[in-house]
Amino acid sequence: MKVGTREADGFARAPHKSCVLVYGPDQGLVRERSRTMAASVLGANVADPFRSAEMSGAGINGDPAALIDEAAALSLVGGRRVVRVVGTTDGAADAVATVLKARTGRDAAGEALLILEAGELGPRSALRRLFEDSADAAAVACYPDENERLSEFSRDALRELGHPVDAAALDWITAAAGGDRSVLRRELEKLSVYVGPGRPITAQDAEACLGDTALLDVDEVALAASTGDLAGLDQAVVRAYAAGQSPITLLRAIGRELVRLHPASAAIAGGTSVADAMGQMRPPVFFKHKPAYQRALAAWRPDDLARAIEVVVEAEVACKLRSGADEAVAWRAALRVANAARRPAAADRR
Repeated sequence: MKVGTREADGFARAPHKSCVLVYGPDQGLVRERSRTMAASVLGANVADPFRSAEMSGAGINGDPAALIDEAAALSLVGGRRVVRVVGTTDGAADAVATVLKARTGRDAAGEALLILEAGELGPRSALRRLFEDSADAAAVACYPDENERLSEFSRDALRELGHPVDAAALDWITAAAGGDRSVLRRELEKLSVYVGPGRPITAQDAEACLGDTALLDVDEVALAASTGDLAGLDQAVVRAYAAGQSPITLLRAIGRELVRLHPASAAIAGGTSVADAMGQMRPPVFFKHKPAYQRALAAWRPDDLARAIEVVVEAEVACKLRSGADEAVAWRAALRVANAARRPAAADRR
């Protein structure tokens, strides 16, 4: 069974299959949905040693029987168990097929919930095909969230923590999150402690609490590329890849930042000052980054930004079509954008 993007979050809160594959380039979202599924069975104590087990994909590849045995094991204290496998690859397909065969015709709620976490899997992946084709299993793809979905997630999470939050604060939080739900949840918990129990959260609260840590790996790449910071871009790309970010995630972050700059650039072309145009940007620009944005907006023209967006989109398509060297494709696109942002500003741009 293939779970659609719109149904993915609802399915994670109440999975009705006993075997679930959670995969995709957004590993923060993979971990968040896996945790949500585990919590649907175990409650807040998702690491309950008596009712949960965690395995590695590499370990299963070397000992497939270990997964089969763990999936069939019963809890000594009663209740349903959860088995999570991290770093799963196609090497686990045969073991999973054995588990699915043994569970055919059984009530999913009576079996241990088996959650397999994986990275990006192509359409030809044996593991992905196994889950998508099985009526007793589900495959949930995890791709970077759009801002609207991140905003909804933030609002719901803060509501669970007991805080009302205004729209401006949600805009700021969404920008600070960088698209990684697992990091976002930790930041929201930190924000909750900062403002105090039950207090409403404003944009000023969010900036004061999260400002110093607002930029994550992919956001550092996007900021450096869109503002022409070549030295910063080199360091940010290295850190992002070292942290496991995918080339497509980097490209999408750069694309979002260019789209964010475009209305401000168009306003400047129509006669608005750089400072006023930047003040209209949403989410608001963090004060420490204002000098970089002022320089970038003084240089960017609307048509140049449109072309830069095309460059990023073309690079993403190339990454999806190539079998390798995706990191180099994304790096070249980021470098082209950064060089474009460094072009001399027109004399009449103030």
